[in-house]
Amino acid sequence: MRFSQEGRRSPLALVLTAVVAVVFLSISDPAFAEADDAETTAAPDETRAAMHELLGALRILLPDAVAGELGNPARKEAQTAALASLGQRAQALSIHGSPLPSGSRLLATALVEDAWRARKFYERGRYDSAGFLIARMVDDCTGCHSRVASADAPISAGFVDAGGLERLDLLERAEIAAATRSFDRSLSLYEEAFAKPSASPDVLLAPITRYLVVALRVAREPERAAATIADLRKREGVAPEVAKDLAQWHRTLAATSRESLAAASVEAATAAMERAESLARYPADRRPLVDYLVASTLLNDLVAKPQDSPETVASLYERLGRAEFRIAQNIWQTRADLYWEAAIRLAPGSAAARRAFDALEQEIRAGYTGSGGVRLPVEEAKRIAYLRALIDNEGPSSRDGEQLFSQHCAICHGNDAKGRGRVAGDLYWHPADLTTIAARRGGDFPRDVVFELIARRDPLGAHQSPEMPRWGKFWRDDARIEALVDYLERIQVR
Repeated sequence: MRFSQEGRRSPLALVLTAVVAVVFLSISDPAFAEADDAETTAAPDETRAAMHELLGALRILLPDAVAGELGNPARKEAQTAALASLGQRAQALSIHGSPLPSGSRLLATALVEDAWRARKFYERGRYDSAGFLIARMVDDCTGCHSRVASADAPISAGFVDAGGLERLDLLERAEIAAATRSFDRSLSLYEEAFAKPSASPDVLLAPITRYLVVALRVAREPERAAATIADLRKREGVAPEVAKDLAQWHRTLAATSRESLAAASVEAATAAMERAESLARYPADRRPLVDYLVASTLLNDLVAKPQDSPETVASLYERLGRAEFRIAQNIWQTRADLYWEAAIRLAPGSAAARRAFDALEQEIRAGYTGSGGVRLPVEEAKRIAYLRALIDNEGPSSRDGEQLFSQHCAICHGNDAKGRGRVAGDLYWHPADLTTIAARRGGDFPRDVVFELIARRDPLGAHQSPEMPRWGKFWRDDARIEALVDYLERIQVR
């Protein structure tokens, strides 16, 4: 991982280093979800137009962020316009990626939030923070686009080869190419970087892993990947352990065909996971990497298709969490916990949910362990307690208004609903005080209006703010909305 002179990660070094809430932009729950309607699905032409404008904005902002030119007076007008376009286009694309798994409380608008927060930080003169968020938008896109097989997007052809991006190094351009769905160009740039005489596999494990993610999960080209790994094995002076890793990766790639990656079944995914886990000599062993990638390719395909029961889908997510954890441990801060949480929420009484909870709790607690012991943030402690209650069948009803508010709304509006949530200060639009809805309307609480706002049937949408999350199909349940409206009515200031 590369760092700037100040010790902070440089903006583009953050690409693909954290799979955040955006993972759930690409998780669907097709086994139980009705077809998307016009309110939540962007038309293809609208999506392409939004992507075109978003790419134009990034073409201006990314080179300036890398060069430390954000805030340069000579560039400020162009940068300000690009940031405004970024926020508007990201909102349109959030509709394109809105589906969520059943019961998920996670945000489906990481792209929107990063765009609008970047603009806010820019306006405050916090250009490093704005650059961080601009780069993370690339990560947002990559997290979605690198899950399943996908064709190149014609609209992004040549994007990384002009407009200032050609000045970036090959690995940075390869990451951006993957994020913008120029997958073949991404693979070519990685291969060009690996072919340099100075390129040592010892220090390229993270880029090699990213390359393999695109080659297997997206392009479905194991033969191409096998040839690249074979070339890397010929390098002199490779550390013995790395040489063993490369040898195992090449064996697995040579035994994998495009047809086998396309034949996703529960049995094939299970067998791939068992092969990967049998190879691991210790938790951080890199030898099973390609086997885990094969398993995750099959599992991602399976969760994108209808399955016979919630228990089956939960089992797939639990395994996907295990695979993602092992794949990601060398290249980014894994968010396998998101897959594990999906397993728990889908089938809390299942054996897969219990396994997922054990893994999730261990991962969360390990992340906060230091010399002084385990000190969990309040939010994480509540998260663990809530998920444990679901498994123990002690959790509140999904139609409990207060619990729904706590899980879905308090992060922005605050536990007291007064607009002082944990992330409120970072949002471009300040969350409303929900306890004064009636007071602002002469003492009458407008139930119908509030219901429509939550259901996103209001003509302005999202409480007139581009930062209000789209919760996908979760809020299509009128009973849930009624419960939340009941709670909001109870807490009104009289």
